[in-house]
Amino acid sequence: MEKTVKLYFAVFFSIIVFGMVMVFNIRMFNVPSAEAAFPQQIRGLVFNFVIAGTGFLVAYFMNLSWLKNSSKFILPFIIFLLFATLIIGTKVNGSKRWINLYFMMIQPSEFAKIVAVVYLSEVMTKKGEKIRLFKDLIYPVGSIGLIALPIAVEDLGTASVIFATSIGMLILGGMDKKHLMLLIFLALLLFLAMVFMPGKGYRVSRFSAFIDPCAEANRTTFGYQQCEAEIALGVGGVTGVGFGNSTRKIKHLPESHTDFIFPIIGEEFGFVGVLALLLVFMFMFFLGSYFVLHVRDTFNFYMIAGFVLLLTAQTVFNLLVVTSLSPNKGVPLPFISYGGSALLTYSVMVGLILNAVTSESRR
Repeated sequence: MEKTVKLYFAVFFSIIVFGMVMVFNIRMFNVPSAEAAFPQQIRGLVFNFVIAGTGFLVAYFMNLSWLKNSSKFILPFIIFLLFATLIIGTKVNGSKRWINLYFMMIQPSEFAKIVAVVYLSEVMTKKGEKIRLFKDLIYPVGSIGLIALPIAVEDLGTASVIFATSIGMLILGGMDKKHLMLLIFLALLLFLAMVFMPGKGYRVSRFSAFIDPCAEANRTTFGYQQCEAEIALGVGGVTGVGFGNSTRKIKHLPESHTDFIFPIIGEEFGFVGVLALLLVFMFMFFLGSYFVLHVRDTFNFYMIAGFVLLLTAQTVFNLLVVTSLSPNKGVPLPFISYGGSALLTYSVMVGLILNAVTSESRR
Protein backbone atom coordinates (compact mmCIF):
# COMPACT_ATOMS: atom_id res chain seq x y z
CA MET A 1 0.00 0.00 0.00
CA GLU A 2 2.88 2.38 0.77
CA LYS A 3 4.19 2.14 -2.80
CA THR A 4 0.72 2.82 -4.18
CA VAL A 5 0.39 5.90 -1.97
CA LYS A 6 3.73 7.24 -3.21
CA LEU A 7 2.75 6.53 -6.81
CA TYR A 8 -0.60 8.32 -6.40
CA PHE A 9 1.15 11.36 -4.91
CA ALA A 10 3.75 11.36 -7.69
CA VAL A 11 1.03 11.36 -10.36
CA PHE A 12 -0.89 14.09 -8.52
CA PHE A 13 2.20 16.28 -8.17
CA SER A 14 3.29 15.74 -11.79
CA ILE A 15 -0.11 16.66 -13.24
CA ILE A 16 -0.25 19.85 -11.16
CA VAL A 17 3.20 20.90 -12.39
CA PHE A 18 2.15 20.15 -15.97
CA GLY A 19 -1.00 22.24 -15.46
CA MET A 20 0.98 25.20 -14.12
CA VAL A 21 3.37 25.04 -17.10
CA MET A 22 0.44 24.98 -19.54
CA VAL A 23 -1.33 27.86 -17.78
CA PHE A 24 1.85 29.97 -17.88
CA ASN A 25 2.36 29.01 -21.52
CA ILE A 26 -1.15 30.24 -22.40
CA ARG A 27 -1.40 33.35 -20.25
CA MET A 28 1.90 34.82 -21.41
CA PHE A 29 0.45 35.08 -24.92
CA ASN A 30 -2.61 36.99 -23.73
CA VAL A 31 -1.09 39.97 -21.93
CA PRO A 32 -0.19 43.41 -23.37
CA SER A 33 3.48 43.19 -22.35
CA ALA A 34 5.16 39.85 -21.73
CA GLU A 35 8.12 41.47 -19.96
CA ALA A 36 5.94 43.35 -17.49
CA ALA A 37 3.57 40.42 -16.95
CA PHE A 38 6.23 37.74 -16.39
CA PRO A 39 6.78 38.43 -12.65
CA GLN A 40 3.03 38.81 -12.07
CA GLN A 41 2.23 35.49 -13.75
CA ILE A 42 4.96 33.69 -11.82
CA ARG A 43 3.79 35.19 -8.52
CA GLY A 44 0.20 34.14 -9.20
CA LEU A 45 1.14 30.56 -10.02
CA VAL A 46 3.54 30.26 -7.08
CA PHE A 47 0.90 31.69 -4.73
CA ASN A 48 -1.67 29.14 -5.94
CA PHE A 49 0.90 26.34 -5.61
CA VAL A 50 1.81 27.35 -2.05
CA ILE A 51 -1.84 27.63 -1.00
CA ALA A 52 -2.63 24.24 -2.61
CA GLY A 53 0.42 22.65 -0.98
CA THR A 54 -0.61 24.02 2.41
CA GLY A 55 -4.13 22.68 1.90
CA PHE A 56 -2.75 19.26 0.99
CA LEU A 57 -0.53 19.10 4.09
CA VAL A 58 -3.33 20.22 6.42
CA ALA A 59 -5.66 17.61 4.93
CA TYR A 60 -3.00 14.89 5.05
CA PHE A 61 -2.22 15.42 8.74
CA MET A 62 -5.79 16.20 9.81
CA ASN A 63 -7.52 14.07 12.44
CA LEU A 64 -10.21 12.32 10.39
CA SER A 65 -12.31 11.57 13.47
CA TRP A 66 -12.48 15.31 14.13
CA LEU A 67 -13.43 15.91 10.49
CA LYS A 68 -16.20 13.32 10.62
CA ASN A 69 -17.63 14.74 13.86
CA SER A 70 -17.38 18.33 12.59
CA SER A 71 -19.20 17.75 9.29
CA LYS A 72 -22.60 18.59 10.80
CA PHE A 73 -21.24 22.00 11.85
CA ILE A 74 -19.36 22.69 8.60
CA LEU A 75 -22.47 21.91 6.54
CA PRO A 76 -24.63 24.89 7.66
CA PHE A 77 -21.60 27.19 7.38
CA ILE A 78 -20.95 26.30 3.72
CA ILE A 79 -24.69 26.58 2.92
CA PHE A 80 -24.69 30.07 4.48
CA LEU A 81 -21.58 30.97 2.47
CA LEU A 82 -23.16 29.77 -0.79
CA PHE A 83 -26.32 31.84 -0.30
CA ALA A 84 -24.20 34.82 0.82
CA THR A 85 -22.27 34.58 -2.46
CA LEU A 86 -25.50 35.18 -4.37
CA ILE A 87 -25.97 38.42 -2.44
CA ILE A 88 -22.51 39.88 -1.83
CA GLY A 89 -20.49 37.89 -4.36
CA THR A 90 -18.32 39.46 -7.06
CA LYS A 91 -19.31 38.97 -10.69
CA VAL A 92 -16.66 37.55 -13.01
CA ASN A 93 -17.56 36.95 -16.67
CA GLY A 94 -21.20 37.59 -15.85
CA SER A 95 -21.49 35.01 -13.04
CA LYS A 96 -21.60 35.75 -9.31
CA ARG A 97 -19.57 32.79 -8.00
CA TRP A 98 -16.72 34.48 -6.12
CA ILE A 99 -16.20 36.33 -2.85
CA ASN A 100 -13.48 38.97 -2.92
CA LEU A 101 -11.15 38.72 0.09
CA TYR A 102 -8.95 41.44 -1.50
CA PHE A 103 -5.77 39.35 -1.20
CA MET A 104 -7.46 36.57 -3.20
CA MET A 105 -10.80 35.55 -4.72
CA ILE A 106 -12.44 32.44 -3.28
CA GLN A 107 -15.12 30.31 -4.90
CA PRO A 108 -17.28 28.75 -2.15
CA SER A 109 -18.84 26.25 -4.58
CA GLU A 110 -15.42 24.57 -4.88
CA PHE A 111 -15.17 24.03 -1.12
CA ALA A 112 -18.79 22.84 -1.10
CA LYS A 113 -17.66 19.77 -3.06
CA ILE A 114 -15.50 18.65 -0.15
CA VAL A 115 -18.22 19.38 2.40
CA ALA A 116 -20.83 17.42 0.40
CA VAL A 117 -18.63 14.31 0.22
CA VAL A 118 -17.51 14.44 3.86
CA TYR A 119 -21.06 15.06 5.09
CA LEU A 120 -22.55 12.21 3.05
CA SER A 121 -19.75 9.90 4.21
CA GLU A 122 -20.54 10.67 7.85
CA VAL A 123 -24.30 10.23 7.34
CA MET A 124 -24.00 6.89 5.54
CA THR A 125 -21.49 5.62 8.09
CA LYS A 126 -23.95 6.41 10.86
CA LYS A 127 -27.09 5.16 9.11
CA GLY A 128 -25.68 1.99 7.59
CA GLU A 129 -28.48 -0.15 6.16
CA LYS A 130 -31.07 2.52 7.01
CA ILE A 131 -30.05 4.43 3.89
CA ARG A 132 -32.35 2.05 2.01
CA LEU A 133 -35.40 3.54 3.77
CA PHE A 134 -37.04 6.61 2.21
CA LYS A 135 -37.43 8.47 5.52
CA ASP A 136 -33.71 8.14 6.17
CA LEU A 137 -32.90 9.68 2.78
CA ILE A 138 -34.88 12.87 3.31
CA TYR A 139 -32.39 14.71 5.54
CA PRO A 140 -29.16 13.90 3.63
CA VAL A 141 -30.76 14.47 0.22
CA GLY A 142 -32.33 17.71 1.46
CA SER A 143 -28.96 18.88 2.79
CA ILE A 144 -27.21 18.15 -0.50
CA GLY A 145 -30.07 19.97 -2.24
CA LEU A 146 -29.40 23.04 -0.09
CA ILE A 147 -25.78 22.91 -1.23
CA ALA A 148 -26.56 22.36 -4.90
CA LEU A 149 -29.44 24.87 -5.21
CA PRO A 150 -27.56 28.16 -4.63
CA ILE A 151 -24.69 26.84 -6.77
CA ALA A 152 -27.07 25.95 -9.62
CA VAL A 153 -28.36 29.53 -9.78
CA GLU A 154 -25.00 30.68 -11.17
CA ASP A 155 -23.17 27.44 -12.00
CA LEU A 156 -25.17 24.48 -13.29
CA GLY A 157 -22.00 22.57 -14.11
CA THR A 158 -20.64 22.43 -10.55
CA ALA A 159 -24.12 21.65 -9.18
CA SER A 160 -24.35 18.75 -11.65
CA VAL A 161 -20.95 17.43 -10.52
CA ILE A 162 -22.05 17.49 -6.87
CA PHE A 163 -25.35 15.80 -7.74
CA ALA A 164 -23.66 13.07 -9.81
CA THR A 165 -21.16 12.41 -7.00
CA SER A 166 -23.90 12.28 -4.36
CA ILE A 167 -25.93 9.83 -6.46
CA GLY A 168 -22.88 7.61 -6.87
CA MET A 169 -22.24 7.62 -3.12
CA LEU A 170 -25.88 6.84 -2.31
CA ILE A 171 -25.80 3.94 -4.77
CA LEU A 172 -22.71 2.61 -2.98
CA GLY A 173 -24.65 2.99 0.26
CA GLY A 174 -27.39 0.70 -1.04
CA MET A 175 -30.11 3.19 -1.98
CA ASP A 176 -33.22 1.49 -3.33
CA LYS A 177 -33.72 1.67 -7.11
CA LYS A 178 -37.15 3.27 -6.90
CA HIS A 179 -35.77 6.00 -4.64
CA LEU A 180 -32.92 6.49 -7.11
CA MET A 181 -35.36 6.93 -10.00
CA LEU A 182 -37.44 9.40 -7.97
CA LEU A 183 -34.35 11.40 -7.05
CA ILE A 184 -33.15 11.56 -10.66
CA PHE A 185 -36.62 12.63 -11.81
CA LEU A 186 -36.80 15.44 -9.25
CA ALA A 187 -33.26 16.55 -10.11
CA LEU A 188 -34.18 16.64 -13.80
CA LEU A 189 -37.18 18.88 -13.06
CA LEU A 190 -34.97 21.21 -11.01
CA PHE A 191 -32.36 21.22 -13.79
CA LEU A 192 -34.96 22.25 -16.37
CA ALA A 193 -36.27 24.94 -14.01
CA MET A 194 -32.74 26.32 -13.70
CA VAL A 195 -32.21 26.25 -17.47
CA PHE A 196 -35.41 28.25 -18.13
CA MET A 197 -35.27 30.50 -15.06
CA PRO A 198 -35.68 34.25 -15.70
CA GLY A 199 -32.46 36.11 -16.40
CA LYS A 200 -30.62 32.99 -17.55
CA GLY A 201 -31.58 33.00 -21.22
CA TYR A 202 -27.98 32.23 -22.19
CA ARG A 203 -28.49 28.68 -20.92
CA VAL A 204 -31.15 27.96 -23.52
CA SER A 205 -28.91 29.56 -26.15
CA ARG A 206 -26.05 27.28 -25.11
CA PHE A 207 -28.24 24.24 -25.66
CA SER A 208 -29.31 25.40 -29.11
CA ALA A 209 -25.72 26.32 -30.05
CA PHE A 210 -24.54 22.89 -28.89
CA ILE A 211 -26.33 21.22 -31.82
CA ASP A 212 -23.97 22.93 -34.28
CA PRO A 213 -21.49 25.24 -32.51
CA CYS A 214 -19.67 26.09 -35.75
CA ALA A 215 -22.83 27.19 -37.62
CA GLU A 216 -22.60 30.77 -38.86
CA ALA A 217 -25.17 31.99 -36.32
CA ASN A 218 -23.32 30.34 -33.42
CA ARG A 219 -19.67 30.95 -34.26
CA THR A 220 -19.71 34.47 -32.85
CA THR A 221 -22.13 33.83 -29.99
CA PHE A 222 -22.77 30.90 -27.66
CA GLY A 223 -21.08 28.28 -29.83
CA TYR A 224 -17.87 30.28 -30.23
CA GLN A 225 -15.80 28.58 -27.53
CA GLN A 226 -16.74 25.05 -28.53
CA CYS A 227 -16.18 25.80 -32.22
CA GLU A 228 -12.71 27.21 -31.49
CA ALA A 229 -12.02 24.16 -29.31
CA GLU A 230 -12.91 21.86 -32.23
CA ILE A 231 -10.55 23.84 -34.49
CA ALA A 232 -7.72 23.63 -31.94
CA LEU A 233 -8.11 19.86 -31.54
CA GLY A 234 -8.28 19.44 -35.31
CA VAL A 235 -5.18 21.55 -35.94
CA GLY A 236 -3.24 19.45 -33.43
CA GLY A 237 -3.56 16.31 -35.52
CA VAL A 238 -1.61 13.29 -34.35
CA THR A 239 1.51 14.85 -32.81
CA GLY A 240 0.54 18.52 -32.38
CA VAL A 241 2.11 21.78 -33.52
CA GLY A 242 4.65 21.76 -30.70
CA PHE A 243 4.77 23.15 -27.16
CA GLY A 244 4.15 26.90 -27.15
CA ASN A 245 3.11 27.03 -30.83
CA SER A 246 -0.68 27.13 -30.44
CA THR A 247 -2.42 29.85 -32.44
CA ARG A 248 -5.86 29.33 -30.89
CA LYS A 249 -4.62 30.45 -27.45
CA ILE A 250 -3.72 33.89 -28.82
CA LYS A 251 -7.01 35.74 -28.31
CA HIS A 252 -9.01 33.13 -30.26
CA LEU A 253 -10.21 30.78 -27.54
CA PRO A 254 -11.58 32.55 -24.44
CA GLU A 255 -10.88 30.86 -21.09
CA SER A 256 -8.16 28.77 -22.76
CA HIS A 257 -6.25 28.74 -19.46
CA THR A 258 -9.29 27.62 -17.45
CA ASP A 259 -12.26 25.58 -18.72
CA PHE A 260 -10.91 25.19 -22.27
CA ILE A 261 -7.29 24.31 -21.57
CA PHE A 262 -7.68 20.76 -22.93
CA PRO A 263 -8.07 21.85 -26.60
CA ILE A 264 -4.82 23.87 -26.34
CA ILE A 265 -3.09 20.76 -25.00
CA GLY A 266 -4.55 18.90 -27.99
CA GLU A 267 -3.34 21.57 -30.41
CA GLU A 268 0.20 21.64 -29.06
CA PHE A 269 0.68 17.94 -28.27
CA GLY A 270 -1.82 16.35 -30.67
CA PHE A 271 -3.76 13.12 -30.27
CA VAL A 272 -0.71 11.48 -28.68
CA GLY A 273 -0.59 14.17 -25.99
CA VAL A 274 -4.28 14.14 -25.09
CA LEU A 275 -4.28 10.33 -25.05
CA ALA A 276 -1.37 10.39 -22.61
CA LEU A 277 -3.21 12.90 -20.42
CA LEU A 278 -6.38 10.80 -20.46
CA LEU A 279 -4.37 7.73 -19.47
CA VAL A 280 -2.95 9.68 -16.52
CA PHE A 281 -6.46 10.60 -15.34
CA MET A 282 -7.58 6.99 -15.79
CA PHE A 283 -4.55 5.81 -13.83
CA MET A 284 -5.46 8.16 -10.96
CA PHE A 285 -9.02 6.78 -11.05
CA PHE A 286 -7.81 3.17 -10.85
CA LEU A 287 -5.39 3.96 -8.03
CA GLY A 288 -8.20 5.70 -6.16
CA SER A 289 -10.47 2.71 -6.75
CA TYR A 290 -7.72 0.47 -5.40
CA PHE A 291 -7.72 2.52 -2.19
CA VAL A 292 -11.51 2.24 -1.95
CA LEU A 293 -11.34 -1.55 -2.15
CA HIS A 294 -8.60 -1.86 0.46
CA VAL A 295 -9.70 0.44 3.30
CA ARG A 296 -11.51 -1.11 6.26
CA ASP A 297 -13.06 1.92 7.96
CA THR A 298 -16.57 2.69 6.66
CA PHE A 299 -16.15 6.47 6.77
CA ASN A 300 -12.85 6.23 4.90
CA PHE A 301 -14.48 3.97 2.30
CA TYR A 302 -17.25 6.46 1.51
CA MET A 303 -15.00 9.51 1.65
CA ILE A 304 -12.36 8.11 -0.71
CA ALA A 305 -15.06 6.77 -3.05
CA GLY A 306 -16.78 10.17 -3.02
CA PHE A 307 -13.64 12.08 -3.93
CA VAL A 308 -12.71 9.58 -6.65
CA LEU A 309 -16.23 9.86 -8.09
CA LEU A 310 -16.15 13.67 -7.90
CA LEU A 311 -12.78 14.03 -9.62
CA THR A 312 -13.91 11.58 -12.30
CA ALA A 313 -17.25 13.34 -12.84
CA GLN A 314 -15.49 16.73 -13.04
CA THR A 315 -13.03 15.40 -15.62
CA VAL A 316 -15.72 13.74 -17.73
CA PHE A 317 -17.97 16.82 -17.68
CA ASN A 318 -15.11 19.06 -18.82
CA LEU A 319 -14.08 16.71 -21.63
CA LEU A 320 -17.69 16.38 -22.85
CA VAL A 321 -17.93 20.17 -23.14
CA VAL A 322 -14.59 20.86 -24.84
CA THR A 323 -15.16 18.06 -27.38
CA SER A 324 -18.68 19.40 -28.16
CA LEU A 325 -20.42 16.33 -26.76
CA SER A 326 -22.30 18.45 -24.21
CA PRO A 327 -23.51 22.06 -23.92
CA ASN A 328 -21.04 24.44 -22.27
CA LYS A 329 -21.27 24.17 -18.45
CA GLY A 330 -18.22 26.10 -17.28
CA VAL A 331 -16.55 23.14 -15.53
CA PRO A 332 -12.72 23.28 -15.22
CA LEU A 333 -10.38 20.33 -15.77
CA PRO A 334 -9.09 19.06 -12.39
CA PHE A 335 -5.44 19.86 -11.53
CA ILE A 336 -4.83 21.44 -14.97
CA SER A 337 -7.15 24.45 -15.35
CA TYR A 338 -6.13 27.72 -13.70
CA GLY A 339 -7.95 28.66 -10.51
CA GLY A 340 -6.71 29.02 -6.94
CA SER A 341 -9.88 27.80 -5.20
CA ALA A 342 -10.18 24.82 -7.53
CA LEU A 343 -6.55 23.75 -7.14
CA LEU A 344 -6.80 24.12 -3.36
CA THR A 345 -9.97 21.99 -3.35
CA TYR A 346 -8.45 19.17 -5.42
CA SER A 347 -5.28 19.21 -3.31
CA VAL A 348 -7.32 18.91 -0.11
CA MET A 349 -9.23 15.99 -1.65
CA VAL A 350 -6.00 14.17 -2.49
CA GLY A 351 -4.62 14.96 0.97
CA LEU A 352 -7.71 13.46 2.62
CA ILE A 353 -7.58 10.39 0.37
CA LEU A 354 -3.94 9.69 1.26
CA ASN A 355 -4.61 10.55 4.91
CA ALA A 356 -7.38 7.95 5.07
CA VAL A 357 -5.23 5.27 3.43
CA THR A 358 -2.07 5.87 5.47
CA SER A 359 -3.95 6.26 8.75
CA GLU A 360 -5.28 2.72 8.35
CA SER A 361 -1.87 1.30 7.53
CA ARG A 362 -0.49 2.91 10.73
CA ARG A 363 -3.01 1.13 12.93
